[in-house]
Amino acid sequence: MNGQLDLSLRGHRTGLITVSELVRTVRDALDASLGESWVVGEISNARLAPSNHFYFTLKDSHSAINAVMFKSAFQRMRFKVVDGMEVIVRGRVQVFEQRGALQLYAEEMEPRGIGALQVAFEQLKRRLEAEGLFDRARKRAMPFLPRRIGIVTARGGAGLRDMLRILFDRFPSLEVIFRPAKVQGDGSAQEIADAIADLNRDGRAEVLIVGRGGGSLEDLWAFNEEIVARAIFRSAIPVISAVGHEVDYTIADFVADLSAPTPTAAAQMVVPSLDELKERVESLGASLASVMERELSGRRESVDDLAERIRHPGNIVAEARERVAEIGAELAQAVSSGIADRRRSVRELRLRLRSPDAKLRELRLATSRFRMNLVHGATTALEARRRQLGAMAGRLDALSPLKVLDRGYAVVINKSDSRAVLDAASVKFEDELDIRLAKGRLSARATGRTI
Repeated sequence: MNGQLDLSLRGHRTGLITVSELVRTVRDALDASLGESWVVGEISNARLAPSNHFYFTLKDSHSAINAVMFKSAFQRMRFKVVDGMEVIVRGRVQVFEQRGALQLYAEEMEPRGIGALQVAFEQLKRRLEAEGLFDRARKRAMPFLPRRIGIVTARGGAGLRDMLRILFDRFPSLEVIFRPAKVQGDGSAQEIADAIADLNRDGRAEVLIVGRGGGSLEDLWAFNEEIVARAIFRSAIPVISAVGHEVDYTIADFVADLSAPTPTAAAQMVVPSLDELKERVESLGASLASVMERELSGRRESVDDLAERIRHPGNIVAEARERVAEIGAELAQAVSSGIADRRRSVRELRLRLRSPDAKLRELRLATSRFRMNLVHGATTALEARRRQLGAMAGRLDALSPLKVLDRGYAVVINKSDSRAVLDAASVKFEDELDIRLAKGRLSARATGRTI
């Protein structure tokens, strides 16, 4: 056949075949002559069906073929397939009999030009970074001297032995809580995540070391799984990622509070050396003693200097007594001089003073004159006020309504509204009236009126 399909469909009218027979013949020819192939092409029309079968089109610049990857194969994919991605697909071409169309049944897929694991790593890294799992602001500081350290790694592995040796060499009284987990192969990511959750529920550890020794990218892939990244992110206990790996970082390194290049380095970072701490304490003690000695020496010099400058108390008291005596003499002299001055002033005042009898007579005369003037002024003012009051009383009396009554007039009040009657029209027949005269009152009833 030389690589060509030999369908041998030549016939004549007496040898007619159905469409199904034709399609089946093509299918059988494909199965017999074309086995499994690796096909290069570009992904388009990618979609995941509800059955979790993955459907897509594989194309190049000239042709395209429909393809399907069934659920069991698709679940083994470590990267996300998107339109436009160039891939290499391993599969078998068959005829889809219901439509008579060629279809590629894919069993495996790799990105072209870069490994599938690396593509999966970059895709997950971008997604988790966008969610904030790598933010530096959420990174927690490691405790300076933790009493208990939790370790998640494989039982019996070299990484565990190296960490335990270094931890106990550096701080023999340290307590280690070990939670074993698979760190490679199927199910390892789930075991690592469960171990981190178990140590958080236990709550005794103050810091966790999660990791393993070196290996290939495939060997270390459990630490690039999303389930491990989210377990580290949820941990209430600070986490150190300690994976000896060939690539620069794992996803666990980005999420962890602290990243160590190897398990050995993590053990050295998590706890200080007891011997180094003792040396540091001794060094600090010696430095403190030296500082204290210098300080005391300086204080001694200050005391000695002050002692030289301080005078003897006896000398100070003697000088004070002499000063008191001098001040006493000056005070006595000042008092004597003051008394003499006061005596001279008294004598001068006595000479200037007049006889008390003469002064009394002058005061009596002046008082008599003042009393006469006061009586005269008060009498004159009182008489003027009386005349003024009489005039005002006359004017007020002239304005009084009672004076009008004295001239024969009367005030008429309508008892129905208690108002003065000013207009005859305001009075009704039979209204009772109160008539006030200059002397006395009259009661009347309206029997007629003239307007």
